[in-house]
Amino acid sequence: MISRKLPALFISFLCVLGLPAAYVSAAEFAVLVVDQQGMPVANVVVESPGAAITEASSEIAIIDQVNKRFVPMVVAIQKGQSVNFPNNDNIRHHVYSFSAIKQFSTELYADSPGAPVTFDQSGIAVLGCNIHDSMVGYIYVSEWQNFSVSDASGLVRFNQSAIPEQIVIWHPWSTDKDNRREVSTASVNEGGTLEVQLNINNPERVFGFRALRD
Repeated sequence: MISRKLPALFISFLCVLGLPAAYVSAAEFAVLVVDQQGMPVANVVVESPGAAITEASSEIAIIDQVNKRFVPMVVAIQKGQSVNFPNNDNIRHHVYSFSAIKQFSTELYADSPGAPVTFDQSGIAVLGCNIHDSMVGYIYVSEWQNFSVSDASGLVRFNQSAIPEQIVIWHPWSTDKDNRREVSTASVNEGGTLEVQLNINNPERVFGFRALRD
């Protein structure tokens, strides 16, 4: 196994042998996020700092509206990427955000809202619906190329040039300051899994939980 921090001389030796750069420098690792009961946590944004974004993806991210809730509740995008908000309910919605990184408001609509919304500042945009106060969603806008959102298993995987010294964990129900925590990766090696425990607020007390439950 190649160590996470190879000496420059050794890397040069491998290159002389003709090994591809990806083999020399690639690092795969996973992050598993669990709550205080040891249960996996979905909708966790995990950022793996390293390569900064030079050009935003042209792919338009989607946050749907189904059964009076935003689906998915959390979306992570690159800085400069756009998001569309289709409405697959049989009622109309009015999406808005008063967040510092992006303020916008759609017209009351069904089906398609029109032009996608571009998020050109990093940070977090909280979404609401002027018609249904219980609806809440989140857009996490990252400056880095490597980030992901955990699924129901609480797991995210990375394959990048090197394992960073720290990763950033964010979840809207986390008890950490600003719902955010920096976590050292010193205990994980290439190919390994880093387990992170988050203290999660009781969802019953979190604004928007009723929309997730109903």
